[in-house]
Amino acid sequence: MTGRTTMSTPSATITMQQRQLGNELRKLRDAAGLTQEEAADHLGRAHNKISRVENGKVSISTLELETLLTLYRASEKDKVWCRELAKGARRRRGRPRDETSLYRGPKWFRAFRDFEQSATEIMVTGSEVLPGYLQTEAYTRGIFAGRGGDPNAKEVEQHIRIRQERQALLTRENPPEFSFVLSESALRRQIGGTDVMAAQLTHLAELALLPNISIQVIPFNAQSYADVGCDFVIFRFDQDTSTDIVYIEIYGDALYLDKPPETVHRYIDLLHRLYGIAQGPVESRSFILELARQFAGSTARKD
Repeated sequence: MTGRTTMSTPSATITMQQRQLGNELRKLRDAAGLTQEEAADHLGRAHNKISRVENGKVSISTLELETLLTLYRASEKDKVWCRELAKGARRRRGRPRDETSLYRGPKWFRAFRDFEQSATEIMVTGSEVLPGYLQTEAYTRGIFAGRGGDPNAKEVEQHIRIRQERQALLTRENPPEFSFVLSESALRRQIGGTDVMAAQLTHLAELALLPNISIQVIPFNAQSYADVGCDFVIFRFDQDTSTDIVYIEIYGDALYLDKPPETVHRYIDLLHRLYGIAQGPVESRSFILELARQFAGSTARKD
């Protein structure tokens, strides 16, 4: 998977908003207890119409959207959200090619979870803290404790439950392909104490053995430059690079970029440069295990 290139397919008309709108409509239909066929019959459309809308393959008219929202008995909040997504998807067709697409909103994490569920490949960088997909429960609690909070608070328990649900992606049937490029800083930064770090890094080495997961480490002595500290996630769908979505988390919110192609390609190029200066997966796993032994040794000396 490392440094792998895939061919783009033409007709990449799926916008991020169009894909997300399909996800939202699918959830509303499921909550209403309706099949795709029943929804299509209500619209007076072919049965594959709803499937194609929910997969982001085709757009939906304003009238069709309002009909479905009424049929699904959507809440006012969900109606507003779907209308905004539909408006964005329609607006994108005629916008200037050089306009960077930035998406922000209160439901940014909801969008993230939908994209990760439907992505076939997820590429993640981590410069200072290990990505959530890889974190043990003790490591996550250590992050909250480091912020001065109660690691056993109700909010933390809920956060851990959601994170564990998301981590099930790694081992589900037909899982996405995952690639992680991690700075040595993320491996050495001590969160939760040396015993927590020893267990965390051992867990990391075990995940690296899974066939759908590649973990590469950029050691301190590697060629380096400022962009190593730029954390982002790239979602890819069905090997089609032209519909890639770049996710960049900011404090309390997030940015999603899917157009223009030049903007997305800059992040893909950066990812490949990071692959190039990182150790290979086998060497990286040995590096991780050695650090785990060092942390375990520190714990033993303290005892």
